[in-house]
Amino acid sequence: MLGFLKKLVLGFGKLLLALMLIFAIYAVYGMYAERSASRKAAAMCASITSGSDATALRDLAISDGASDFQTRWFKSDGLDNLFITYVGLPPFSRHICHVKAKDGSVVSAEQAHLD
Repeated sequence: MLGFLKKLVLGFGKLLLALMLIFAIYAVYGMYAERSASRKAAAMCASITSGSDATALRDLAISDGASDFQTRWFKSDGLDNLFITYVGLPPFSRHICHVKAKDGSVVSAEQAHLD
């Protein structure tokens, strides 16, 4: 009976250690992903100037690592809008460069964070 309890405690300790290791890896990866996504969104917004051509922005963003699924053009208030989205800590953190364009020309680009 004592040997069984010893094995049970040892097994539970190993399980707890493994869970702590998994959490630590996730936390370290999360810090890296957050910084990377924030830097990429800021750099993308800084590179987009008012009056520049907006037609190739989505392809440029995708090649830079933006989410293909979430980076889409849509119309709102008479303007073309593009949310260039970089994923931070999965599953919810999003760093965004919101581009507004009219007639193929950039009107504005603003950085945002959606958590």
